[in-house]
Amino acid sequence: MDGEMGASRLVALAWVAAAMLLAACGGCGGIVGAPLPNEATEHVDTGRFELLTRFVHLSDAHILDEESPGRLVATASFAPYFGAHAWRPQEAYSTQVLDGTIRMVNKMHVARHSIDFVLHTGDATDNAQLNELEWFVGVFDGGMIDPRSGPDDRVEDELSDPLLDPHHPFEAQGLYRRGVHGDAATIPWYSLLGNHDRFASGTFPIVADLFSRRTSPLPLLDRFGIFLPRKLDPTGSLSWAPITPANPGPPAELNFPAIVQANPARRFINEDDFIDAHLDSEDNPLGHGFDTENPSRTWYSVSPVPGVRLIALNSATPLLVESGLVYSEGAISLPQLLFLEAELREAQDLGEWVIVATHHPSTALEPAYGTSMTTPSLISLLNRYTCVKLHLAGHYHRNIVTDRGGYIEIVTGSLRDAQQEGRVIEIWDDGVELEMRYWMFSHLEEIEPPDETYADLFDDPLMEMRRVAADLAALTD
Repeated sequence: MDGEMGASRLVALAWVAAAMLLAACGGCGGIVGAPLPNEATEHVDTGRFELLTRFVHLSDAHILDEESPGRLVATASFAPYFGAHAWRPQEAYSTQVLDGTIRMVNKMHVARHSIDFVLHTGDATDNAQLNELEWFVGVFDGGMIDPRSGPDDRVEDELSDPLLDPHHPFEAQGLYRRGVHGDAATIPWYSLLGNHDRFASGTFPIVADLFSRRTSPLPLLDRFGIFLPRKLDPTGSLSWAPITPANPGPPAELNFPAIVQANPARRFINEDDFIDAHLDSEDNPLGHGFDTENPSRTWYSVSPVPGVRLIALNSATPLLVESGLVYSEGAISLPQLLFLEAELREAQDLGEWVIVATHHPSTALEPAYGTSMTTPSLISLLNRYTCVKLHLAGHYHRNIVTDRGGYIEIVTGSLRDAQQEGRVIEIWDDGVELEMRYWMFSHLEEIEPPDETYADLFDDPLMEMRRVAADLAALTD
């Protein structure tokens, strides 16, 4: 082993050991937490409070290329943990469900109440693939989406109505833009990384070979790989459980590998690819939070509305990443801790209210990964600054609201799994303190347009298809 490499590895391992000891002794302070209702819609005294911001929190869209040979669907029927996440009957509808959710945001924006911005807290993709990422950004930007990555192997009499066929191209409406959808204000959107945007299947490290081909070695790499692959390769031509339009699943148990049509657009992404896709987006704002002056930095701080600072962190940053190990839970790097503390000090000095956003909730930070902040230390840090009022996260695919003492932690569920909901959050300010209201909404809600000029905006041709997706998701809840 190279001396320098060996020294860095020992330092990393020492950090991991220290983190595990910190967790064992309880970290820094106790864990403050009392459950709150998932919705808070009490009347706000508008004579005293003014609306500071109203925004939408989305998470875990899991835009999915279900035909990819780089998935671990072969474990769907028998692996206790991975099987539960390897295949879901509603997974072919991921792009349409995101489109329907955005359509609902647009309808609320013009018919109920204006939306200042949308925040998606990670797991934009399901398998960290380029085509999944392009579909995610494309649905937000609007335009034609073709959600199929392989050939359509159905015969003519198996084809369904295009409005009910999740494999058929469709026109995404895109998040509301002035001049495109009407005269109301444009809705900016912000994004951050989750574990599924960095690791294969949200779990396994991705490595590049000498020819820059990216694959993900699986545990026990030295086995034969007869019934299960030795590594995940989305651009390859072998699949151990092929999913196609004619064979949507569930996958059969323990198949020999089958030949499928390779597609280079399925390649695994890295963090730079994720940021570049957002920088290339045609929608507002430029980069969707990611800084054009620091294009390789995966965390950021922005002011989406005056008086509010949004600090978005990348919680998928384990200190030491080894091929074949699993990394589904959260870790926040030391540079991010220093960045967070500096931003909090500045926001406190300027009198700004702060929203902190991570993909992983505070309780999903894993000391064994070498995170610079454990659950109690993150809660303690945020409680030291009275300017912090919200911590937003996803990852759990459940709606959870917790009183953390000085602030509220809100976890919003997944757009892929039941109940396929987003959350509207309002912050009201009286100059001294804040009041918050928040509630859930579904892509299946129906709203009447305010007048005939918005008829096209309220046209929703894929509503019935999404009802099927929601019913399938409910079966696996």
